[in-house]
Amino acid sequence: MRPMKRRFVLVACVLVVLLVVAGAVMSPLRAEPPRFSVVAPGIAHAVFKVRPADTEPFSGHAFKIDLEVAELRLIPAGDPPLRRTVEQIVAPYPLVVAANASFFDTEGRAMGLAVDEGRVMARSNRRAWGALVIDGTQGRIMLGADIQTPLDHRLIVQGIPRLLVGRRVLQLKPQIAERTAVCAGGNLVVLVVSTRVEATAFARFLADPPDRGGLGCWDALNLDGGPSTQLVVKLPGLALSLPGGWGVPNALLVVPGGP
Repeated sequence: MRPMKRRFVLVACVLVVLLVVAGAVMSPLRAEPPRFSVVAPGIAHAVFKVRPADTEPFSGHAFKIDLEVAELRLIPAGDPPLRRTVEQIVAPYPLVVAANASFFDTEGRAMGLAVDEGRVMARSNRRAWGALVIDGTQGRIMLGADIQTPLDHRLIVQGIPRLLVGRRVLQLKPQIAERTAVCAGGNLVVLVVSTRVEATAFARFLADPPDRGGLGCWDALNLDGGPSTQLVVKLPGLALSLPGGWGVPNALLVVPGGP
């Protein structure tokens, strides 16, 4: 084999190896698609277990919420700076899916915007933060800088960082923690609660299509996590309680549709 041809073959082999390694690093291992089943009118649930190629396995629960059927609410723990667990906040609700929502400051007050049905619970718009915004039966993730009049929207809760924009994984700090997140687009909101997971691996799972074991989200926002991450489900066919480590200033509630 001529030296030039041998060099070309060697370079091509190196490129193939690099592409294979990059594919293993950049994508989770192929896994079973999350299998959603309807657990209440407007609410579908799936358990997920993910084994990425480059970090520790993680698992959790995902809920698809049809805003044309089920209702999404943001409920405060009480007069600020009161903090309570999600289980305590949702105690009056007989049928509900609920998770933690806003970050909070050292005095226990919700940070960023927090709005529900004309009630402003926190009014400090963090312009660089993301926000879950609900208008009627439509949801989206947007920048705080693009929210001009909070009371024009039915529900707002801010968080950080934005995990996905147009299915593109943003540059994230390599932090490992329990996570609560939301995806939104049109009449569909996806609420996700996860065990400890590295931020980029979690975002890739949200973005990957179902045939690669992901949720197929387009835009996604990280809500408060770590010891704040908690989940309560009270439905006839499903009961869950992930208690978290401390009280939180508010909770994101899903109330099933129908009578």
